[in-house]
Amino acid sequence: MQITFPALTLADLSRLRRWLNSPHVYEWWGVDSGPGSLGGPGDQAATAAQVREKYAPGLDPEAAGTHRHVISIDGHPVGLIQWYPLDGEPEYAAAIGEGSSGGAGIDLLIGERDAVDRGLGPQVLDAFVREVVFAAPGITRVIGAPHPDNVRSCRAFEKAGFVFVREATVPGEGPERIHVRHRS
Repeated sequence: MQITFPALTLADLSRLRRWLNSPHVYEWWGVDSGPGSLGGPGDQAATAAQVREKYAPGLDPEAAGTHRHVISIDGHPVGLIQWYPLDGEPEYAAAIGEGSSGGAGIDLLIGERDAVDRGLGPQVLDAFVREVVFAAPGITRVIGAPHPDNVRSCRAFEKAGFVFVREATVPGEGPERIHVRHRS
């Protein structure tokens, strides 16, 4: 199995919208759900305009604070993975109990339903951290912070070498289960 991480492009936004509106993703990344969310409680599924507004401005790698990539398995797009330096998010870093220097946050979603429950999450996380995030200068640790009820995601982080360190409540976002992986 070949896992690659092409940069997210404008051409990917309609697929991303479909993924964000899939029930298994929407529960955690929907319009009203946590850090990947697009709006506030009670909102509906992501519209094309909302997805474009949130994701299109960050497609320029020079300007983006968050680096977004498609998860591709054997040439087939199956999800989204993103990382961001915590020094660009000092309030969030403080809320989760992490210093911002040298840290990076990471989020992922497996959007294609037939790719869920196949053990891809840990493999994707491990490869992305090694090949992409730790390739960035100055990054010494990566933090994954899924919702504590997202058992599938919490397990994926732990299987990918992340260590659970604490739970935190982020204002405006809710509870998160903090997992950390240090550069070896």
